[in-house]
Formats: sequence, C-alpha cells, structure tokens
Amino acid sequence: MIRLRRAPASPALRGVCRGYEQRYGDLLGAGVVISLAARPHQFIEIYVGDPYLASIDGAAFAVAPSAVVVGPQTRRRADLLIRGRVEAFNIQFQPTGFHRLFGLSMTTLTDHAEASADVADLNGLTDAVRAAANFESRVAVTEAWLAARLDRVRGDDAVDHAARLLRRVRGAARIDVLAARSGLGPRQFHRRFLDQVGVAPKLYGRIARFDALLADRHRSPSVGWTELAHAHGYFDHAHMLKDFRGLAGATPSSFPLFDIEASR
Repeated sequence: MIRLRRAPASPALRGVCRGYEQRYGDLLGAGVVISLAARPHQFIEIYVGDPYLASIDGAAFAVAPSAVVVGPQTRRRADLLIRGRVEAFNIQFQPTGFHRLFGLSMTTLTDHAEASADVADLNGLTDAVRAAANFESRVAVTEAWLAARLDRVRGDDAVDHAARLLRRVRGAARIDVLAARSGLGPRQFHRRFLDQVGVAPKLYGRIARFDALLADRHRSPSVGWTELAHAHGYFDHAHMLKDFRGLAGATPSSFPLFDIEASR
C-alpha cells in the first residue's frame, strides 16, 4: 500500500503554490503501473526513495530523473512503473505559479516532464528536500526556498485570477465571461492564458473538469459513472465517454485508478 500525506501552502505563498504531497511505502515484486490521463497540474517531484520508471508514448520503461518538473498534460502520454521503496515529494503550483516564479512560457512544459536541472535553477531546493528527515521538514525547507523568491515574483494579474478560478470551479466557468472580466480582448486573453498556464482556457477547463471527475471517482468508487457525469456538468454518459477517449485514451471501465491511502 502506498500512503499519501498532504499539506497546504502557507497563506503568503498561495498565489504561486497550492501545497505539498508525499507518497511513501514499499511495493515489493514487479510493482504497479499507473496510467496518467490529461491533468491540469504543474509540479516539481523529487524522488527520495527509488525513482519511478516512465514509459512515454508507448516506449520502453526508463528510469525517471531524480527530480522532474511536470507541466499540464493535454492527453494520456505517460505510464509510470512504481516499485521498491517509494518516497516521492511533490510541490504543486498554482496554474500560473511556475510562470510567475521563473518567467517561463508554460507552453514549453505542456505535455512534458523534464529533469529539474534542465528547466530552472532548482539544485538548492532539491538538495534541501533530500536532506530533510521527514515530510514536515521537507515542507519547511520548500516554503523557505519559495519565500526567498517572492520579491522577484510579478504581481497578480487578471489571467492569474481567471486561471485559479477555472481550476477551483472544476472548469465550470464561461471563458467569454472570464475574458470580459479580465479587461482583455478575447484574443489577448487567450494568448496570455496560453503563455502563463500552458493550455488554452477552454481546453484547460475541460481538463480540470475531467481531473475532478477522476478524483471523485477515486474517493467514492461506489458512485456510478453516470451519476458522476451529471455532477460534473456532462450532458450525458456519451459526453463523458468522449472526454475519456480524448483525455485518457480509454473507457471508464478500462482506465485503472491506483489505490493510495491518505494518512496524517
């Protein structure tokens, strides 16, 4: 069994960082393969235990870098093989958080997972996380590292607010309304959203809804897919099935959900 610990980012950091997760446990034998659907997350993952193995677009499994930066994913692209001593620390950013911290166009990270050293100067962070003794101390050193960079972070703008809202309401917001509220023209809003988030706003909302659907199914596996589809704003089961095929490359019955037990 793989266990999961979570902690939110401190209030001072929540403009750029959502929070932290750590998965830990032992998987003996052949391990477990996890298929990754499209998802809105952008994060840094640091492997303290055995690194994962990744298969990208059906290629052979290969050892993942010891620390990776992962951008939003618009399709099912990767399968992970997890085995041995699992201990992975995950720093989850707001939809525009990585852009605000490092000034990168997020389109360079869309549908990619890159070695952290190839993306930004994160050596001090990754070394500190690995040296920390437990989850609480890893959160503390990460918070200190991020806080030291806040004076270089640009201020919130209308796209930041729109992206966070779209993620928070699980895609249930009209893009034209968000653009109008931003004070930007539709094309300028689309262009800036794409640069700062990495995905066009309409597709980002669709992915956020699908990701929330999968999360709710994982929390409540006894709830039927049709009921979940209606709860997440799909017109009907066929509408949800279309997203499954496009975003997960599978049907609901054939897409595996790996069991991770939450722990305090």
